[in-house]
Amino acid sequence: MDLILPKLKEIGNKKNVKIYLVGGYIRDYLLDKPNEDIDFVVKGNVEDVAKDFAESINGKLITLGGRHKFYRVINNKRNITVDLSQLKGEDIKEDLLNRDFTINSLAIDIDKIEKEIISKENIIDVSNGLDDLNKGIIRYINEKIFEEDPIRMLRAVRFMSQLEFELDDTTKRLIKKNKDKIKNMPGERITHELFKLLKYRRTYYYFNYMDRTLNILEEIFPEIEPMREIGKCKYHVVDSLTHSIYTLKVAEDIIYANGYFEDHVRKAYEEHTKKIVASGHTRLDLIKLGAFFHDIGKPSAKKVDETGRIRFKGHEITGAEIVKKIAERLKLSIKERDLLYKMVAKHMLPLVLYKNNDVSGKALYGIFSELKEDTLDILLISLSDIIATRKLLFPEEEMGKFKVHIEYMANNYLTRYKEIEKISNIITGKEIMQKFDLGKDVLVGDLLEEVRKAIYYGKISANKQAALKYIEQLL
Repeated sequence: MDLILPKLKEIGNKKNVKIYLVGGYIRDYLLDKPNEDIDFVVKGNVEDVAKDFAESINGKLITLGGRHKFYRVINNKRNITVDLSQLKGEDIKEDLLNRDFTINSLAIDIDKIEKEIISKENIIDVSNGLDDLNKGIIRYINEKIFEEDPIRMLRAVRFMSQLEFELDDTTKRLIKKNKDKIKNMPGERITHELFKLLKYRRTYYYFNYMDRTLNILEEIFPEIEPMREIGKCKYHVVDSLTHSIYTLKVAEDIIYANGYFEDHVRKAYEEHTKKIVASGHTRLDLIKLGAFFHDIGKPSAKKVDETGRIRFKGHEITGAEIVKKIAERLKLSIKERDLLYKMVAKHMLPLVLYKNNDVSGKALYGIFSELKEDTLDILLISLSDIIATRKLLFPEEEMGKFKVHIEYMANNYLTRYKEIEKISNIITGKEIMQKFDLGKDVLVGDLLEEVRKAIYYGKISANKQAALKYIEQLL
C-alpha cells in the first residue's frame, strides 16, 4: 500500500474524483489478518483512473466483468494487484448498501488514510458492519442479495471458515429460503468459492453445516442425496453421506496432525499435498474432495444377495463415473478430473491388499505402477475411509493394524518405488537403442519397465552400468 495509496491520491486530486478503499481489505485490517485483495471504488471515470494508475506503477491493465465492468491493475515485480470499479449509486453509502454482508460493507476515503493507518472513526459504516465484525457475525445487508447472486450463499460459508465467524439466524433462514437458486449457478463460479473453502481447515465442519443447517450441499451436489438412504450394513452404522463427511474429517485430522506418521512419511505428505495440480488448486484440495466423494457410487451399486446381505460391489467404479460428471460440471481442468476419478476408482486397492494379507514386492509394485504419482493421495483416502468406518464399529486394534499397513506401503513407495518412477534419471530409451543398435520395431518401453522392476526387486543396482548389463542379458 506504500506505493498504491500515494499514486491513487495524486490521480484522484488531479482528476478531482473521489476514490474509496472498500470491503475485505478494511475488514481484514481491523482483524489483523493479511489480505492481498485490494479494492477501490471511484466516483468518476474509473477507466481513466485505472489507466493512469497502471501507467504510474508500470502495471498491466485488465478489463474484467460483464455488464458491471471493473479494472484490474497488476505489477508482478512489485507484487501489486488492485481492482478498481465504478461507484454504484449516487454516493458511497448507496454503493455500500448494495454489497453482500455487513462486514464487507465498509469504506474509507483514501485521503483520510495517513501512513497506511486506517482509523475507525474515518470508516464509513452504513450497516453496523463494525459491530458485526466485533461480534464475529456474518449478516446480509438486504433480503435480495441471494436472489441477485446465489453464489453468495457459498461465499457466506467460506467467510465463516476464513474468519471463524458465525452466520446470524436471519441470514441462515434467508439462505434456506433461497437454497434452490444456487444449483443454476455456472460451475466455474461454484468452483471459485468451493476451492477457497477447501483451503481452510475444518472443511468437513462446513460441508456438514451446508448440509444439516443450510440444506444447500445437495443443491450444489444433487448426486449426494441418495447417499442419505443407503450405507447402513455390516460395515457401516451410519448412512453413506454421514460416513463420507466423517471420512473427510479423518483425512483432515491426519494431514494436519504433527505426529501421526513417522517423520519422513509425514514430511513427504507435507510436500506432496502442497503441490499445485492446476489453476492454483493443490493436491490437498483434491484429496479433500476425493475423501468426500469416495462412496458416491454406493446408491447406484447397491445389491441384495441371496442371503439378504447388502453389497456395493463395484461402487468405486460407478462413483468414479459420477465424480467425472461432477468435475466436468464444475469446469475443473482435465488433470483435476483425472485425479478425482482415480481417487474414487482406486480407493479400495490398499484394502484389497490388506484383506489378502499380501504386501509382497510383486503386489506393491503392481499397485504403485497403477497409481504412480497419485499413490500417496489414494493411500490417505483409503486410510481415512477405514478409520471413519471402524471408529464407529470396532476398537482401536483394527485401525492400528490398517494404519501400519498404509504406512508400510507409503514408506515402500517413497524409499523404493519413487526412486525408479522416473527411469529416465537412470537410463533413457535413446541410450538403449544406440548402445544395442536396436531398430524401431523393438519395444524399448518394455525394456525400461523390466529395468524398473529389476531395480525395485533388488536384482540390480540403480545405475546406468547395471541397467545396461541387465538389458544385455535380456536381449
